[in-house]
Amino acid sequence: MLLAIRERIMGFLGWVILGLIFIAFSFWGLDSYLQSSAVNYAARVNDAEISQRQHDQAYQALVQRVRERIGKDYEKSGYDEDTLRKQALQNLVTDELFVQAADSAGFSIGDAMIAARINSIEAFRQDGRFSKELYQRVLGYQGMSPGLFEWTLQRELVADQLRNGIAATAASTDENFTRLFRLEGQQRRFDHLRLPAELVSDQVSISEADLEDYYAQHTAEFLSPERARIQYIELNAADIKLDSMVDEAQIEALYAEQAERFVVPEERRARHILVSTPDSGEETINTARDKAGQIVDRLDAGEDFAALAAELSDDPASAATGGDLGFFGPGIMTPEFEQAVFAMNVGERSKPLRTDFGFHVIELLEIRPEQRTPLAAVRDELISELQSEERADVFFEQSDTLANIAFEQPDTLQGVAETLGLEILESDWIGRDGGPGIGANDEIVEAVFGVDVLQNGNNSTAIEIGDNHVVVLRILEHQEARPRPFDEVRELVSNAVRTRKTRTLLEEQGKAYLARLEQGELTLGDIAGNHALTTESHPLLKRNAPAPDRAIVQQAFSMLPPQDDKPVYSGLLMPPGGYVLVALHEVRDGAVTELEDEQHKQARRGLGRILGAGDVQMFLDGLENQASIDIPEKDDQ
Repeated sequence: MLLAIRERIMGFLGWVILGLIFIAFSFWGLDSYLQSSAVNYAARVNDAEISQRQHDQAYQALVQRVRERIGKDYEKSGYDEDTLRKQALQNLVTDELFVQAADSAGFSIGDAMIAARINSIEAFRQDGRFSKELYQRVLGYQGMSPGLFEWTLQRELVADQLRNGIAATAASTDENFTRLFRLEGQQRRFDHLRLPAELVSDQVSISEADLEDYYAQHTAEFLSPERARIQYIELNAADIKLDSMVDEAQIEALYAEQAERFVVPEERRARHILVSTPDSGEETINTARDKAGQIVDRLDAGEDFAALAAELSDDPASAATGGDLGFFGPGIMTPEFEQAVFAMNVGERSKPLRTDFGFHVIELLEIRPEQRTPLAAVRDELISELQSEERADVFFEQSDTLANIAFEQPDTLQGVAETLGLEILESDWIGRDGGPGIGANDEIVEAVFGVDVLQNGNNSTAIEIGDNHVVVLRILEHQEARPRPFDEVRELVSNAVRTRKTRTLLEEQGKAYLARLEQGELTLGDIAGNHALTTESHPLLKRNAPAPDRAIVQQAFSMLPPQDDKPVYSGLLMPPGGYVLVALHEVRDGAVTELEDEQHKQARRGLGRILGAGDVQMFLDGLENQASIDIPEKDDQ
C-alpha cells in the first residue's frame, strides 16, 4: 500500500498521508488494525469455544431427528427455526460441560470402543458389513473428515459414560417407590361432555371494523410465504459418461468370478412313500420300519408305486400325486434324503430310509443335468454391471471433488461447474413447505433455509438425494415473507375473527354451565339433553390412557378428588374447537401390592430411570452454576 501511495500520489499531500499513517502506528500499533472485535463463536464454555459450524451441524441434525419423529406433520408442528437453534446450542453447551467434567474425573474412551461404535452405525454398513469407502463418502457429504467425526464421537461417548454412571447410581427406597406408585398408578373414573361451536355460532356478529382491527393486529398471520430460488449443481452417477468401453477380458473375468450365479445345478425328480414316526419311542420306530419293509415287499411283487403312495403314505401333499415330489436341487431336502436321491440311478428304488420324519421308500424318476447360461446370453447384463461399477468409482471421486471445491469456494458454484464439466441449474421458487422439481425434496428445502446457506450466503454441503446422486446449492434469490393486502385475505381474516368470537362465546357458555354444575343446579346429562348431545362415560383410566383425548385425560387428573360421593367439575377450551365439561366421580390410588412380580420390577426400573434423570439434571445444574458460559447475542456475532 505504501508503495502505491508513493508512486501515485506525489507532492505535499502524499507526505501528509504517510505521516498520519506512521503516527497512528506509533501510538496504537499494527495489531489494532489487524485485530477484529467480531465474535466468531456460538458459545464459550469455560475456556472451550463452540464454533458456529458446530452449531449449524447440531441444528441440522436436530431438525432431521424432529422430522423423522413427526413425519409429514413437521411443517404444522409449531417448531420454528429459532427455537430449534436455541435447543441445539443448549445441547452443545450441556455436552461440553459433561465432557469437561468427565475429563477432570479421568474418564476415557479407548480406540476399540470408538471403532465398535462406528462399525455399528447402519449408515456406514454395506451388505451387512462396515464399508470404509461408504464411511468416507457419507462423512464427505456432510463436510466432515473421519478425524473430526471420530473426535466428536469420542466426546459423545465420554460424556455418555459420565451421564450413565450418575444415572446408574440412583436408588429408591421402598417408601419412595410406594409413594410414587400411588400417584403414577392412580386411576380415575369420569364423564365428559363436549359443547360444540355450533351451540353459539348463530350469536356471532362481525363488523367491518372487527375485520380491519384484527388484520392490523395480526398482520403476521397473513403473510405471503418466504421463498427462495437456488442455483445448484447435480451429480448423478447414472448421468456419468464413460471415456472407455468395457473390454472382453473384463467381461470374461466377471463371468468367471460369478460363475455360480449363471449355473442352475443338477436337479432330480423323485417320488416317495412316507411312514411317519410321531415319536422316537422304540416301539414306534420298529412298527414304522416293519410297515416300510412291507411296502417294499409289495412293490417288489409288482404293485403300483403311485397307488401304494395314495393309499399308505403319511405325506398327504405328495400322496395326492402318487408320491411325486417334483424336481429339486441340492439343499432342499433333509441331508439323508438328499444324499440317497443323488446317489441313485433313474428307475432305482431305495430300501426304507430313516429321517427325522420317519421311514421313506424312494424311487428316482428323472435327472435334469446342470445347466450353465452361456456368456453370450448374459453379456449385456455383465457390461451394464461393469459400467455401473465404473460410474460408481467415478462418482465417488467427483463427489469428493465437488464437496471440496464447494467448501473452498463458498461464494460461487462456478469452480465446481468448470472443474467437473457440469451445468449450473436454477430452480423455481421454493418455500419452507417445498416447491416444484428439486424443491420437493425435504433435504433440499432444509438446506435452502439453513443459516449457512440463507444467512451466511455459503454453498451447501453435498446433499444426497438418491443412490449415488448428490446436489450442492446456493441462494440465487430470496424473498422475505411479506404482508398480503387486506382485500386479498379478507375471507381468511373473516374466518379468523369468527373463530375467535365463537370460541370466546363458547367459553363463556361453558363457564356458565360449570358454575351451575358446581352449585348442583344441573348435571351433565341435563345439559346434554337440552342440546341433543351425548355424555361420554369412562371407567377407571390411568393417566397415560390414549383415549378419550390426551387433553381431557390430563384435565381429569389435574382435578381435586371428589368428596362425599359428589362429583367434582371442571372445564377446558379445546385447541381444535369445542368446550369440554368434565365430571370426576372416583379416584383410586395405585397399590404396589396389586402388581405382579414382573410388573413390580418394571415399575421399580421406571422409578430408577426417573430418579437417575433427576440426579443427572442436578449434577448438570451444579456444573452450570460453577461454569463460565458465554452465549453472545445474535447482533454481536
